[in-house]
Amino acid sequence: MLLLFGACANSYQKALKNPDNRAKLEMADTYYKKKDFARAISLYEMVEDAFNGTPSAEKILYNSAQCNFALKQYALAGFQFKTYFENFPSAEHAEEGLYMNAYCSYLESYESELDQADTYKAIETFKIFLNVYPESKYISECNNYLDKLRGKLSLKAYNTAKLYFNMGEYKSAIISLKNASNDFPEMVQKEEVDFLIVKSNFLLAKNSIETKQEERFQNTLRAFEDFSEQYLESSKYMREARDIQVKSLAALKKIESNKIKS
Repeated sequence: MLLLFGACANSYQKALKNPDNRAKLEMADTYYKKKDFARAISLYEMVEDAFNGTPSAEKILYNSAQCNFALKQYALAGFQFKTYFENFPSAEHAEEGLYMNAYCSYLESYESELDQADTYKAIETFKIFLNVYPESKYISECNNYLDKLRGKLSLKAYNTAKLYFNMGEYKSAIISLKNASNDFPEMVQKEEVDFLIVKSNFLLAKNSIETKQEERFQNTLRAFEDFSEQYLESSKYMREARDIQVKSLAALKKIESNKIKS
């Protein structure tokens, strides 16, 4: 085993020092076929300029992208797959290249609690791919990854809105909750979000100065009407929502009574 490892290492070192770019390329292809991607990519990088503009350039770029992907260098691999598609749009792997560019963007996107700039980028790259190849064999995979990416965004929106609510920042919560509900109608927490719009309006009204309470309790009732139109009585939030409706009506009645007295 040690002798075999030593022989492989010796062959690799010889390839690195060999001034013959064709020999380097052949050795890179050998390592690539053996899935020794670290050695393959180092040799491909050494010869890519020498073969630029030649028939070998397509294979070098494609194999380099696959090497970097296998080594989990997704940003670099994605760039190379995109470059492959742009430089060789009619080549055998053009469709795969554009798809892999999108998939690498997906792998680069962070979890929902972190910045989602890469998630938006990944969504855009999948949309570009689907526009270019509307009948692609990768459509099912694309839709699956798009659902997961939108799931990250919807969870981010939900967590942000819920944070505002838990902090008692009800005006900000209402805005964020409405945006989450409108932007992600398929979100898992949709019913909870729509209920929290009702509750946030109520708590905002309840904690407002007297001059603003009437308008805000009216907003609460409108929010309740929107909620009750969307969800059945069996909703786990309906009992509390109706309690909020009753309390809001009572508050408005009291405000109206105070007006008459004054």
